[in-house]
Amino acid sequence: MRIGIYGGTFNPPHFGHKNLALKIKSAAELDKIIVIPTFTPPHKENKAIVDGFHRIQMCKLLFDEDYFEVSDIEIKREGKSYTFDTLCELKKIYPDDELFLIMGSDMLLSFHKWYRFRDILTMATLCVASRENKITVSRLEDYAAETLNKNAEKGEIVIVNLEPVECSSTDVRRNISLGLGTSTFIPGDVDKYIKLNLLYDSPYMEYKKLLREKLDDFRFYHSLNVAESAKLLAKKYGENEDKAYLTGLLHDSMKNANKQEMLQMIEKGGIILNRVERNNPKLWHAIAGAVFVQVKLGIMDTDIISAIRYHTTGKSGMTTFDKIIYIADYVSVERDYPDVETMRFLSLEKGLDEASLYSLQYSLKSLSEKKMLIHNDSLEFYNELILKLN
Repeated sequence: MRIGIYGGTFNPPHFGHKNLALKIKSAAELDKIIVIPTFTPPHKENKAIVDGFHRIQMCKLLFDEDYFEVSDIEIKREGKSYTFDTLCELKKIYPDDELFLIMGSDMLLSFHKWYRFRDILTMATLCVASRENKITVSRLEDYAAETLNKNAEKGEIVIVNLEPVECSSTDVRRNISLGLGTSTFIPGDVDKYIKLNLLYDSPYMEYKKLLREKLDDFRFYHSLNVAESAKLLAKKYGENEDKAYLTGLLHDSMKNANKQEMLQMIEKGGIILNRVERNNPKLWHAIAGAVFVQVKLGIMDTDIISAIRYHTTGKSGMTTFDKIIYIADYVSVERDYPDVETMRFLSLEKGLDEASLYSLQYSLKSLSEKKMLIHNDSLEFYNELILKLN
């Protein structure tokens, strides 16, 4: 069997890593590829490297085809990771198989500095991805011949010319730290894993840590996504993006609290529930959440408090900021109800009023069919939009 060995930090793994592995697999006719996250790479001392367990799990999500195997061989060994030591272990496991060591072209050009590099050459064939327009194949062939005594034409070293996916783990971490999207770099399930486990520093991390303790996985992930949708809508409609992000993040802060906790928080805010509210506990989390951000987090910004309070029912006189949070809750990326794409289109192309009206029609119809109480605030919001749009 022809087995590729693909080591790296994978902090986190991204589409560029997978693109390289797939192209090498095809060009070298490999039967399988073993992906090996390092414990501590000898050439990198980076405090931003997350725990090996998490990098293993992310690699399993990215390299999910049957011909990939994600190995914890170096994570278990601990200490600095030398390729020579790893190949010695793999040779014991696969004594009769051909091993191909996968690497990028930049790593090949420093290969003569690797620990026991000549011994590595006796155990595995080097399989190198050449990045077009950066390091030419001829330069790699010359280096292999002159420094390593390996002839590419005879198959002693495999050099694959490929067009790389322009991304890096640094790009992913940078976007996370700035609160930007990562969909061009990593698949959605890796992004979700990073978010749920708070793996890299990102905006408002202190609030995220607090919410992680208060909310279940689904609600926490939803809150992170609403924050991103709110930021996008705030940019579109000229509101403060950072404030919108924070409000989206906190809008469901009391969602997983029990009824008694919510009622106690509402009482702390001096709020008296009306008849509809008393008989519909599903409305309590928004009212309690508006109080929570004041009494527990010390946030007194009236825009934030109002948007959290009315993100479920809406109300007459909704500001642009209120509507942004109201709509962001409907269009966050994990939402999958039948009309969600229509809502996303309306919110970005037709305006917040059109999107709000559509969402109200959807929710009012649903409440009516279920014979549930309808809040006066929702009806007033609906009537106000009808008069305005007509």
